[in-house]
Amino acid sequence: MSGPGFDDSGWCVIGAGPSGLTALKNLLALGIRAICLEREDDVGGNWYFGSSASALFASTRLISSKSLTAFTDFPMPRQWPAYPDHIRCLAYLRAYADRFSLRPHIRTRSPVAAVTPRPGGGWTVSADGGALVCRGVVIANGHNHTPRWPDIPGRFDGPFLHACHYKSPVDPVAIAGKRVLVIGGGNSGCDIAVECSRHAESTVHSTRRGYHVVPRFIMGRPADLRGERLLAMGAPTWLRRFVSLRAIDRAIGLSWKHGLPRPDHRLWDSHPVINSEILGRIDSGALVPRGDVRLLKGDMATFADGSRESFDIVICATGYVLSLPFIDDTHLHPVDGAPRLFLHTLHPTRDDIAVCGLIQPDSGQWGLTDLQGQLIARMALAMERSPRAAAYLHRWRGRPGNGIPRPAGIDYVDSPRHGFEVEHHSYARRLEHLIAATDRRLRRDGALRSGF
Repeated sequence: MSGPGFDDSGWCVIGAGPSGLTALKNLLALGIRAICLEREDDVGGNWYFGSSASALFASTRLISSKSLTAFTDFPMPRQWPAYPDHIRCLAYLRAYADRFSLRPHIRTRSPVAAVTPRPGGGWTVSADGGALVCRGVVIANGHNHTPRWPDIPGRFDGPFLHACHYKSPVDPVAIAGKRVLVIGGGNSGCDIAVECSRHAESTVHSTRRGYHVVPRFIMGRPADLRGERLLAMGAPTWLRRFVSLRAIDRAIGLSWKHGLPRPDHRLWDSHPVINSEILGRIDSGALVPRGDVRLLKGDMATFADGSRESFDIVICATGYVLSLPFIDDTHLHPVDGAPRLFLHTLHPTRDDIAVCGLIQPDSGQWGLTDLQGQLIARMALAMERSPRAAAYLHRWRGRPGNGIPRPAGIDYVDSPRHGFEVEHHSYARRLEHLIAATDRRLRRDGALRSGF
């Protein structure tokens, strides 16, 4: 880049959130020159609460346990709670950046405007301060930027917010004494509905379908860790479902036993709701579940059953639309309007571009993005120093489909929410296999340093 501190011969990582940090760390670990461009004034991405990049609210904490969320070589402190809040998560990410000396390679306040291919390979990355000519690009800017609004006819006259705008019961609007409608059955929608039910005059939670609700703890241990043992044993999906549903029923009761609609899918065919409080709030009458909203007019909402109710505030927790405005989507092998990448990370034919973090796992994400970063770094190294390893990865990436392992017995619900869904255990095993096999070929070509 035409400016101080930029190296025009290495790789560029876009974004210094969890995915960008681990992509940068893994590139540097293999001796690949790299720089990271971050639009905010510090690292953390979505977990930098209060920044323009963050969609979190003040009470946000992990919905996966710290053990299954952490990077592969940087565990979270033992003394921390099983589900750390966003303050601890940000501290963890910044400690990771310091532990692996990443900050000298990060340029903050550098929003990327455009990424364009160069003749013969490589990319030009245009950002504040100039243009960076680089050998490769890793896109790691996250996918929770552009709100997905519900397609509801009519117009609501009061505050009409997306979940990314909601920060607390007083920000951006005061909830106390108000009639609140929360639309959306995902984890954010459920968390916001529970929080509003403690402050509002009344809270209604609208969902299109029934969901499986999983408590954070089962018999005193994080629920996701309880399930890991059966996964490691190779237990069939039907058995894991049977055991898990019995354990959930004993811990908090199955959702339909609390008056919610019975799910139209099996456990794990949709991303489950991780929440230990929502069923209790429903039982107490503080939170009222309702069906889909069919019309908004003035302060009135009309529901699928024909009933109508007045509200003061509507909060839409309806997810996000994938948005990468700085690059033409034709460069990311689109299929049906979305990138069709190998394992949601490697381009099927190009060695000089990858995406890190474009997944929705059923458990913790950062360890998986760490593995993605390891594979991306090996692709970059193979491109320059190991034809054997490069050819091996090309063979895998050239196979039909996107390479995502589909465990027997899991059939994801067809919805935008599951466009990048992965089953964490099989997905991690696939990445680990490819990393180990690529390493063997890199070593044979003398491209991999000792210690790897």
